[in-house]
Amino acid sequence: MALFKLERFAEAAEEARTALAITPDDNIALRTLARSTLSLGDIEGTIAALTDLLPSSVNEAVAGIRALLRHGEVQAAARVSAVAPARIESCDSEVLPRIVTLLRQQALRKQNPAPERMAAFEMALALAPDNAALRIDFLRLLASAGEAGAFAHNAKLVTDATALADASATLARDVGNRARQAFRDQRWQEAHEWLQAGGRLGLEQAAGDLAERIKARRLAEARKVLVAKEPDSQEHTAALLADYPEDGAARSLHARALIANRHYAQAKTLLQAVSAQGAATADDYVQLARACRASQDIENAIGACFDALALRHEDPTALVLLGHLLPGRE
Repeated sequence: MALFKLERFAEAAEEARTALAITPDDNIALRTLARSTLSLGDIEGTIAALTDLLPSSVNEAVAGIRALLRHGEVQAAARVSAVAPARIESCDSEVLPRIVTLLRQQALRKQNPAPERMAAFEMALALAPDNAALRIDFLRLLASAGEAGAFAHNAKLVTDATALADASATLARDVGNRARQAFRDQRWQEAHEWLQAGGRLGLEQAAGDLAERIKARRLAEARKVLVAKEPDSQEHTAALLADYPEDGAARSLHARALIANRHYAQAKTLLQAVSAQGAATADDYVQLARACRASQDIENAIGACFDALALRHEDPTALVLLGHLLPGRE
């Protein structure tokens, strides 16, 4: 403490560390270390000292947080506060809102790089997760930065219907613009993610007819990959089915990819589940017949062919399969 008063901060910090090696939770040593490292510009050292000080002396830790704010170290103050926000709130009800306000100002400053602005938003939301206006501002930044995944994740966390309704027009515009740009750039998966995120926010007007166009392009791409026998064909069709679980064409393509990669049991499980639900199409039964035949399950393969023909009379693939399965018979 004497060294700190003499402004010999490096020596004061060293003596404080020596004291803490003997008594790790000594409040005076921790406080002196925090003040000395802050004076030296060692912000990481200050954060560590204040974090260690929080459990035993929240009042002194809050005083250290306020000192960080006076030095303009808003994000450092936020990092310490995030360790125990409830304790800090009970000690000083003003410091957390002050940090959140300053972080929001940093985040909204357009001249700051996008990663820095995002980090400021994330820190502010860690301290004020229910602040709807803050989260909607964050959504706008994520939309402008083209962060579809992060936008979708944060969209699910907006619970204030009134705030969302007030922001819906601009958010719908931003989501729609991003989806259309991704579509023009042939990034079909990303375009779909933007529309899904908009749907979670009730922004269906952002989609228009784009959703069907995206699905058509993705189906065509999956068919192309499957025909070319590319090694990642199954990954393409699995992603397609995950996004369109009720779509028969997506299901058929994934079944074909499973069969092409000799995952016959998986294909059978997928198609038999659809059949049990009464939602199977003729093509589902054709693919089921192919999977059963490939796995030497002849009886079920024949049955699936007849199920396909019941739904689509004279289906050529089912008839060809039956020709192989029932040789010498009409």
